[in-house]
Amino acid sequence: MNELDILLLFYNEMRTQGTSRDKVFLSMDQNTVAILAEKFGDDVTLEQVHKLTDICIANEWLERTTIDPGYNFLNLTAAGLQIVLAHAYR
Repeated sequence: MNELDILLLFYNEMRTQGTSRDKVFLSMDQNTVAILAEKFGDDVTLEQVHKLTDICIANEWLERTTIDPGYNFLNLTAAGLQIVLAHAYR
């Protein structure tokens, strides 16, 4: 599991909702861990998800949309979408 897998959560949600990136907000919580654990196995932890999310935020691929210092209501940036699309269309 890596940063791209976090970004793909947002991209897949965009596709599911049929909406643009600026209308999709996700929280990195136990529900997210459950989704990733189903895909990668039971060894996914919330700490791992938060660490990868921090890397995405630092690279400006994800952004916080509230003053909440946690991992709630995160949004995919235009740069993050470009990373996902570059990977998807290799």
